[in-house]
Amino acid sequence: MGLGETLAQRVRQLREFRNMTLKDLARWSRFSLSRLEDIESGLEIWFSAPDRQMLSKALGVEPVLLEEVEAKVNRSHDEKSLEIACYDLAQFILRGDSNLKCPVCNGLLKCSIKDAFDLEGIPIRLPKAFCTCCPFVI
Repeated sequence: MGLGETLAQRVRQLREFRNMTLKDLARWSRFSLSRLEDIESGLEIWFSAPDRQMLSKALGVEPVLLEEVEAKVNRSHDEKSLEIACYDLAQFILRGDSNLKCPVCNGLLKCSIKDAFDLEGIPIRLPKAFCTCCPFVI
C-alpha cells in the first residue's frame, strides 16, 4: 500500500492507519476539529513548520512525509505587484465582493471579515482570505 499523493489523502490515511478518529487527532495535535476537517477535505494544502511538526508528531511520522505532498509557493511573481494585489483584494473583501480570484494561481479565494480591536481598544474590521488551490493567504 502506497501513501496518498495529496496532503488530504495522506493525513487521512495516516490517521486511519493509527486507528485514530478526528477527535483523537485533534486532541493529540492540538488542532481544532474544523481545521482537521479542512485538511482532510483538501482545503488546507500546506503547513507552517511548527504546525507540520505538531501534526506529524501526533500521527507518529517524520514531518517530511507531510511536507513532500504540500503545495509549494510559487515565488516567480513580482513581490511589489503581489503587494498591490493584496491591498486591492483587502478592499474588495471589506466591500463585500464575492467570487474573488487568487492573484497567484487564479483559484477561488475563501474570504471572510473578522471583527477585532486594535491596541487602543478601537473596533476594526480585518479582511481574511485563503486560496483553495495554493498557499496564498491574506
